[in-house]
Amino acid sequence: MASRCAALLRSGMSPERMVAALAADIELPETAALAERVRSGQSVAAAFGALDGPEWRLLSAAWRLATHSGAPFAPALDRIALALRGISDVARRREVLLAGPRSTARLVAWLPLAAVAVGFLLGFDPLPVFLTPIGAALLAGGIGLQLVGVRWTHALAARVERRDHVAGLECELMWIALAGGSPPGPALRSVADAVSQGAVEWVPMEALRRGEPLANALATAVAAGAPAAALLLDTATELRGHARAQIEQEAERLGVRILVPLACCVLPAFVAMGVVPVLVTLLGDVLLG
Repeated sequence: MASRCAALLRSGMSPERMVAALAADIELPETAALAERVRSGQSVAAAFGALDGPEWRLLSAAWRLATHSGAPFAPALDRIALALRGISDVARRREVLLAGPRSTARLVAWLPLAAVAVGFLLGFDPLPVFLTPIGAALLAGGIGLQLVGVRWTHALAARVERRDHVAGLECELMWIALAGGSPPGPALRSVADAVSQGAVEWVPMEALRRGEPLANALATAVAAGAPAAALLLDTATELRGHARAQIEQEAERLGVRILVPLACCVLPAFVAMGVVPVLVTLLGDVLLG
């Protein structure tokens, strides 16, 4: 979406005509609402910010910064589009890494019920055992352990499947603020204002503080007397690479962590619901006596 906006602006369209052309080209509820808000007199930045979704609020902040600093809109949108494109790459990579642990969890989760079915097929009817006090306790305990194990594995997977975000966006926003010629101090304040006003959740305010990668890149540029733009974009790329590596490591660790609920809950449920009733049936009156 951002790259399409940049291409339309490069063709010589005004922001208002760009929004109308975008709505005509990409027929979505969001683009229709965007065009309607701009037609009603709302600014493009405010119209972007009114849409639901972190990517729209990011575009609103970028547009507001470009307007305030005098930076060209098209290069700013191109850089934001490049950053947003990384979300789909990370999501695809994560899906590949999670495919194995998910399949293992689904397969093992059916073990207790499969054990009961195998018992029937082999001629060991566990129902009489489950109707005894011992059998009822085994069945209740097995079902409880099975539910705990399933919820545990889902919770572990949900930690890895957290909501997607883009790291390092504060560097892109700072790059936009500096592109209009503002000094680093006022530009940083402009970024903080844009992030705060636009409620850009992908850019935490802590990332703008001293000692963070953004501030370190600016300090290095000032100390070296070099333009900060290249350092900022390199820092953003490094931050995204680090975030991508973290996600991949978490997904790979899930394959090991998921063994804990399987060993602590699912396998005991398998024993309680599948193995013990068969043994009780085999031994008959000796144990049920």
